[in-house]
Amino acid sequence: MLKLSGTSLIGMGLKGKKIAIIGENRYEWSISYLAVICGVGVVVPLDRMLPEQEIANCLQRADVSAVIYSDKLDDKIEEIEKEFGNIEYFITMKKDENILSVEQLVQRGKELIESGDRKYEDIEIDENAMASLLFTSGTTSESKAVMLSHHNLAYNIENMTKLVHFYPEDRMLSILPIHHTYECTCGFLMPIYKGSSVAYCDGLKYIAGDMKEAKPTVVLAVPLIVESMYDKIWQNIDKQGKTKLVKTMIKLTNALGKPGFNLKKKLFKEIHENFGGRIRLIVAGAAAINPEVSKGLRDLGMFAMQGYGLTETSPIAAVNRGPEDYKDAAARITTAGNRS
Repeated sequence: MLKLSGTSLIGMGLKGKKIAIIGENRYEWSISYLAVICGVGVVVPLDRMLPEQEIANCLQRADVSAVIYSDKLDDKIEEIEKEFGNIEYFITMKKDENILSVEQLVQRGKELIESGDRKYEDIEIDENAMASLLFTSGTTSESKAVMLSHHNLAYNIENMTKLVHFYPEDRMLSILPIHHTYECTCGFLMPIYKGSSVAYCDGLKYIAGDMKEAKPTVVLAVPLIVESMYDKIWQNIDKQGKTKLVKTMIKLTNALGKPGFNLKKKLFKEIHENFGGRIRLIVAGAAAINPEVSKGLRDLGMFAMQGYGLTETSPIAAVNRGPEDYKDAAARITTAGNRS
């Protein structure tokens, strides 16, 4: 799919140009991102929640030549298209025979490749060339533009996976906005690098249902989401009148050391089933997590850890070393109840 889309984009004269992608986490977003970054030009992921004028400002500052957008943004894009005549193409992610779409890119690319077009396949990537241009909130009223190269992204992914182990059988539940470097690198590019799969969440209020359906093994989130999950677990335990029993089982399994962690998944099977039954790793980033929460989740057999990063560092700057070596210390204490 990405080869077909990429071939089509080059055929449209977009080689070496900047292409913006705006939309919710979805298959078409991912295909478009990979098609652009793997040889067409510079990808410019934008926040779909930005006001129309701010989106227009980012497009202008980035000197974008094409925009690939979600149909949920039709109204905003329609107004922007009227304002900017210098943007060559507006490409929708929805299936529509009447306007240029991602589906049409794929079809055009197929026809070009069948006719012998190898412009996309034969491209040699310059690892030091800018691959992505991201806009991130700063201390000033205007968002900052951050340039990342292919080397920046590849180096970050390669070294992150030396510390936190992922496997082809893993499945990531994509919850956070994919335009953000944290989710894009760690929740999208990294699973692809390791041969894992990604399931897209339908929205924050659907997380519980999506977990049961997708059965993820890894969840990437911000502390607020993780702490909310943890609070709901204990609310259900309290509601069932099993607080004392669960605390006793936690103490017993903790006393067993490493063998106790595997036992936890069996003893707390009901809790695990509410999250799909396969979660082995929860990673929190973007802010400090309450130490009680990360420790509390491990007490229940779900390994939780944290990392730190910046958009400018692609984004991971520091991360716990997987299940073998972690640090729960955090400067922030939240309202999560004391369960000790």
